[in-house]
Amino acid sequence: MSTQSPTTNRQAPYQEAPYPQGPGQQGSYQQPTGRSRSRIWIAVIGVAVAAALVALAVALSLGHSSAAPATTGPSASTSAPANPATPGTPSTPVTPSHPVTPVQPSAAVMQLQRELGQLNYYEGSVDGIMGPQTIAAIEDLQRQAGLPQTGQMNAATQAALANYLAHGNNQMGGNS
Repeated sequence: MSTQSPTTNRQAPYQEAPYPQGPGQQGSYQQPTGRSRSRIWIAVIGVAVAAALVALAVALSLGHSSAAPATTGPSASTSAPANPATPGTPSTPVTPSHPVTPVQPSAAVMQLQRELGQLNYYEGSVDGIMGPQTIAAIEDLQRQAGLPQTGQMNAATQAALANYLAHGNNQMGGNS
């Protein structure tokens, strides 16, 4: 009786298969050895790390394009004064991130404010600045004239203003 193991007749895994070979062929496919397998894994991990770095760079570049700067430290409240003795002044001077140019008075806005005042739409000071009172007066004029209330002067609003100046309106207190 033979004491031969049943596995001794089997071929070792990844050995050359008994396929017929043609001229110039070196043999069948062989599974990579341990060293080749390590190189493949290193390449795969390298590609994954590179892709992660590119994604991180894109995310950071999109994050820095926002208008509000990110803060890394504890948040400092600008609404509560640091010194309670001077509640209206901040403890440190504030420097704007963009240069602030003061609004220059406009002669055209001064004329508009005078005309709106004649019709009792505008009650503020004639300062030549298109502020909230002037915008509200324009909206009141547009509402009474049946125009869209944009608060901006356009051709239709200018025509309504000229008409009311020439013929009066119900805001003038009985002069119509």
